[in-house]
Amino acid sequence: MEATGCRLAMTGHSTIVIVSVYLPSPNRCSGDLRALLGLGDAVILFGDFNCKNPRWGCAVMDENGKKLDRFQDRLEFEIVAPSTATYFPHNDTYRTSTLDIALTKGVDLNLNSIEPLHRLSSDHRPVLLKMGPPDGGRPVSTVKITDWKRVSTAFEKIDTPPLNRIPDDISTIEQIDHAIGALTSHVRTVVEKCEREVPASSDRRKFPPDILELIRTKNAALRRASAYPTPEYRSRARALQRKVKARVQEFRNETWSDLMEEIRPSHKAFWKITKALKTEGYTPILPLKRPDGTTALDDAEVAECIADSIETQCSHVSPPHDIAHINSIEEEVLQKTSLEPKDDLTPVSLSEVQLLVKSLKTRKAPGLDGVSNKANKCFSQPLLSLLVAIFNACLQNCYFPSVWKEAEVISIHKPGKPRDLPASYRPISLLSGLAKLFERVLKTRLSNHLFGKGLIIDEQFGFRPAHSCPQQVLRPVEYVMEGFKTKQKTVSVFFDVAKAFDRVWHAGLVHKLYSLEVPDRLIFIIQNFLYNRYFTFRHERTHSTRRLIRAGVPQGSGLSPLLYSAYTNDIPRPTSGVQLALFADDTALFFRSRTKRSIFRHLPKAIDELGQWFRKWRIEVNRIARLGAMLGRKSKLSRRNKRTLYKTCIRTVMTYASPVFAHADSKVLYRDMELPTLTKYMKDASKRFFDIAGSHPNALLRAAVDYQPPPPTHFLRRPRNVLIDPPDALTAAVDSLNDVNDTQD
Repeated sequence: MEATGCRLAMTGHSTIVIVSVYLPSPNRCSGDLRALLGLGDAVILFGDFNCKNPRWGCAVMDENGKKLDRFQDRLEFEIVAPSTATYFPHNDTYRTSTLDIALTKGVDLNLNSIEPLHRLSSDHRPVLLKMGPPDGGRPVSTVKITDWKRVSTAFEKIDTPPLNRIPDDISTIEQIDHAIGALTSHVRTVVEKCEREVPASSDRRKFPPDILELIRTKNAALRRASAYPTPEYRSRARALQRKVKARVQEFRNETWSDLMEEIRPSHKAFWKITKALKTEGYTPILPLKRPDGTTALDDAEVAECIADSIETQCSHVSPPHDIAHINSIEEEVLQKTSLEPKDDLTPVSLSEVQLLVKSLKTRKAPGLDGVSNKANKCFSQPLLSLLVAIFNACLQNCYFPSVWKEAEVISIHKPGKPRDLPASYRPISLLSGLAKLFERVLKTRLSNHLFGKGLIIDEQFGFRPAHSCPQQVLRPVEYVMEGFKTKQKTVSVFFDVAKAFDRVWHAGLVHKLYSLEVPDRLIFIIQNFLYNRYFTFRHERTHSTRRLIRAGVPQGSGLSPLLYSAYTNDIPRPTSGVQLALFADDTALFFRSRTKRSIFRHLPKAIDELGQWFRKWRIEVNRIARLGAMLGRKSKLSRRNKRTLYKTCIRTVMTYASPVFAHADSKVLYRDMELPTLTKYMKDASKRFFDIAGSHPNALLRAAVDYQPPPPTHFLRRPRNVLIDPPDALTAAVDSLNDVNDTQD
């Protein structure tokens, strides 16, 4: 190892040896590591170790990384690594990696941060390690808590600046904007005044007395060793550090075991723990590859890179298919929206707003205005009345406030997608809570029109009351099963719409709202809601430049799903027996016949009609896929592949943890846990499902279940067969045991 070191004398800490190291790869390093770590009682080795290991963020593990991991316990040092890559090969075909790390031994300083600095063109980025004072000199960390009772009390007073400058009769757009600004400022000021800083909760408060006493003894030993650095004192301090670490780990393991034994769905920590176990830990965004092949490195570049991706996503990428049609629609919309509105909308009432505020979820993040739903739920009646006045003024002026059309966007990684591509991150829009309240006012009025008048086609099962995905899935399943009775073949075609919500054509949507005879005043507000929306992307503490959204319905808005249903409501409904099924943007065509000739005459025609409609309304399709049986008797899948499919996808689920529970008597388990068998559970669920479907308002769903199931001895089984099947042996045995228990009771 190549190494250059220095000794650093410190106040309040023993002398630290800091060594800059470089390990040529591959190389043996055990002897050099021992020598360098033995230079003092407190040592920091920092540099390029050429050791790859997933433990510190590398994609692969090499021999050096394996050895360093093994040496850690033997030589008693800690590995400190940045959370992002430090090595960026000049050749883009090679992977980035984390090679520049720190090894610390006997250092009592607290780690503040370690991060690469993306400011030089070297393939190895400089890495900055910040360490703070030890426990004795560390400033106490604090958190802010809000006294929401004080907030509610303060909201009762509205005769204060800036609220007293709001006119009694809000009538113009300027007055609406002023009232929203004053209300937002007042809410934020009140909440800030009701906040206070308190020390952050620490695990030490929960430690038992023996651990707290051990920690105090360890701290005293560290102070003594710092003041009198004799070998004896230093050795005792290190021994106590190891003892505290082991005892704390033991205590946490015991606490976790106790919690796992007593945890039940009724336990207050149950859902919190479930969410924590299911959620992937925070992983920072890696340097991203731009479309031109360059790499976005620092926070500002990453923010701009993802903002570029979102801006492209929310625009029409492909050139228009029918320019004449587009020009005609846009001219028509421009002409209609230039007229004065004729229709009136139902005014917003105080009781309506009270119900909407009551239903708000308090754990939703606030938008750029910083007003949380928790604060909105504390609104007094005078503030709610002010909100009613603002909403009614917006309805009267056909206006959606500009400040409510600004979104702050963050992102989460899409599982299974490469982390170095901006398209692999799903944008999450943080919108104003007050804006969402007004959106729900608009949604209520649009829903009453579309669903109240039965304007949404029966084939659409998404985003509508009393409809679900399983109900829609039942339609093609029953259609296929019905064909089996007459030996008909069924072919299904599924369409994958690209960025469905993000690329809705605004003028086309407004045109279709007119076709559905939506009140023109509501159309004007929705048009204002869609146009001139902006977003900024936030990465860590850095924001991108402000970007315009040119297409699509707003992500995160409660109104958007209903608008998408209206946009796709005129989808071609095929004739000649071809069936159409929709669930939101998921689209399927299916058709059955005795002969392939009939299928290939009718189905391609329906596909062509649908394709023309997609192109006409600027809807892009990623792919078209045909669904075929994989495990059926006539499947072309080889027996070997069927066997593999069963072993990997079916048997693994059915036999999970079987070595643990296989010895137990299943009848006794179900009886003691007071749970129905899986067969009975599915039968009960099926009965509820078919009872609802049989009396459903949607005629397509009623038709799908309007049949008598064939007898159990028949070769054909259909979904309703589960209702008349006799109980299986396990269910019968469990029922028998339960009868015995009831008799004994």
